[in-house]
Amino acid sequence: MKIPADPMDDLRVADQKGRITLGSKYAGKRFAVREEADGTAVLTPVVVTPDTEMPITSRRLAESFAALEMLIDNWDGRNSPAPAPVLIAYAREILAVLHAGALARGLRWTDPHIGSNERGQVTMEWWHGQRTLTIFVRSEHQVEYLKAWGPDIQHEMEDGELSRITDYLILSRWLYREESQAA
Repeated sequence: MKIPADPMDDLRVADQKGRITLGSKYAGKRFAVREEADGTAVLTPVVVTPDTEMPITSRRLAESFAALEMLIDNWDGRNSPAPAPVLIAYAREILAVLHAGALARGLRWTDPHIGSNERGQVTMEWWHGQRTLTIFVRSEHQVEYLKAWGPDIQHEMEDGELSRITDYLILSRWLYREESQAA
């Protein structure tokens, strides 16, 4: 839906049950609804599938998450903690949301490498040519990224926090951009 220059040009009124019609082109589609602090409602198209079908995560990813669940403290011989079950579950949710967002927008998707770091955080890594993208699930409230396009940490790397699905979509577009384009 295009946002009109003047939001009042396309004013919709909720009926007595709180429903708003979007038009026939959205008939039968599902949306995730996020309400912002200012009362703004954001609709994101989603695909809903039963857990038993697991189309959003491949068998390899399911096996990767299962391997994380089997880790115990000192899994690397250096006293590194195993990732907490709640953190692994949250990482699965994040991955599913990122995948659904990429699919809904027609972006390229490849399964990431799933692992854990020395702090017991879940990591998801993608590689494409010289570009790498790593997402760190540090807690249920903190998800960060590191993108790199060369070895120089001052000029060829960038890090930040992921707080919205659009943050990942921007990173995905960067990751799969043609090598001939500038970083």
